[in-house]
Amino acid sequence: HVFVVGIEEELLPHRNSIDAGTIEEERRLAYVGITRAQKTLTLTLAQRRRKYGNWESCEPSRFLAELPQADLEWEGAGIELAPEVKKERGRERLAGLRALLDKP
Repeated sequence: HVFVVGIEEELLPHRNSIDAGTIEEERRLAYVGITRAQKTLTLTLAQRRRKYGNWESCEPSRFLAELPQADLEWEGAGIELAPEVKKERGRERLAGLRALLDKP
C-alpha cells in the first residue's frame, strides 16, 4: 500500500524545480512512488493550504494529468462515494492492515 501526500503544484513538483526548469527528477521520484504500489495507491492533495499565515488555494500537480485518467477514482471536492462503497473500502483496508500486523 502506497500513500503519496501533497500532490500539488509547488510541492510535487516543488517550486524550486519549477523555477529552475528541472522537474524531471521530481517526475521520476513520483513515478517510483507510484510504481511501488502493489495493492493500493492513494494520492492526496489539499484544496487550500495555509502559507505564511494566509490561506491559499492549491492546484493539483501537473503529474496527475499525466496519469491514465481511466485508472483514477476521484473522491472529495464534491465527489462523494456511495455509503456502502465507503464501508466496503474501509473493511478492505482494515483487513489488509490486520493481515500485515498478523505476519510473523
